Amino acid sequence: MANGGTIVGIRAKEGIVLASEKRLSYNGFVLSKKVRKVYPITNHIGIGFAGLHGDIERLVKLLKAQAQYYKIEIGREISVRSLAKYYSNLLFSYKIIPFYVESIVGGVDERGPQIYVLDPVGSLIEDKYSVAGSGGPIAIGIIETSYHEDIDVEEAKELAKKAILEAIERDAISGDGIDILVITKDGYKFEEILLKR
Repeated sequence: MANGGTIVGIRAKEGIVLASEKRLSYNGFVLSKKVRKVYPITNHIGIGFAGLHGDIERLVKLLKAQAQYYKIEIGREISVRSLAKYYSNLLFSYKIIPFYVESIVGGVDERGPQIYVLDPVGSLIEDKYSVAGSGGPIAIGIIETSYHEDIDVEEAKELAKKAILEAIERDAISGDGIDILVITKDGYKFEEILLKR
């Protein structure tokens, strides 16, 4: 994908971890080294993107607006699956001229931690872990060798960091730093790691 990059999502026992690198590039040029690709949508749901940055910014605004509308209309926070399903339907409605993104939605609600991966036309798959973007094939190899059912959030965070670092080493479109979004039942924490050259 143009502006692709790398994102990973990992489900742990008590939460989820979404991580991405920070490079924005186009036609071989590095446009920025400080781009965010993982976002909190609510206190308990986040999303990570690989793809065109303009599409990413538009989708974040739409998803935040839908989550706020749901909370006002229904009186409680939207569930992870409901937001992922809304997002899936939104992407599918643009299938003729799709948003140029791959996405991972993750969060924690009464069903526990959940990770969903979506392609540009809205295919929705729940999984234990997922990767997307140009560095995804590298990152998945790292995650598959170390993931286990009883992984805790700190271990998942370190695994996500390792997977992103490996992708940065081998994928020219990925680089410059790591953003990590950790979500548990207590809310989210965001961490930014800038890499020195």
